[in-house]
Amino acid sequence: MCLGPVEDRGAHCSRCAAPYVRAWCVAERAGAVKVLIDAFKFDGLRGAAKPLGEFISSALPDLPDNLVIASVPTVSTHIRQRGYDHAALIAREVARQRGVKYQALLKRRTTTVQQGARRKERLKQAEGAFEAVRRIDGGTVLIIDDIFTTGATLHYAATTLLAAGAREVWVAVAARQPLDDPVSL
Repeated sequence: MCLGPVEDRGAHCSRCAAPYVRAWCVAERAGAVKVLIDAFKFDGLRGAAKPLGEFISSALPDLPDNLVIASVPTVSTHIRQRGYDHAALIAREVARQRGVKYQALLKRRTTTVQQGARRKERLKQAEGAFEAVRRIDGGTVLIIDDIFTTGATLHYAATTLLAAGAREVWVAVAARQPLDDPVSL
């Protein structure tokens, strides 16, 4: 999902070698999308989960019956500050709209905040940051998150779910941090 070139549609670019097999990113984090996400994450606008969930849901194809929706777990200090896990609220909204089951399948092992960290730091921080809450008996898991910056979080979240028994992992995010942002590099 780094937007690197690939030889064919089913391949992964050599730069990211993503462990997920399908990915959707609805928009760039700019303009009204940035304002909405920032208000949701930093200003306590809890109601933004619904339009962000609708935004992601509108980009998804028909989902298989055995698919489960999960979210990237938010750092506990942010949950305490906000009063909610923003990614879980978006994922629950997508699940509700699509008539699919939501399950909290991951938990954070670390409380390191990635905001402001550069790509190399994010990769190091995300490795080992997640733990599966239980064994997964095959099937497809769709991980929902709000922003894709370097891909480190989704890479290691997907790797963790595959190790726990998911047959395949898909990811969907509302927005991608602009490529000209130095944090993305």
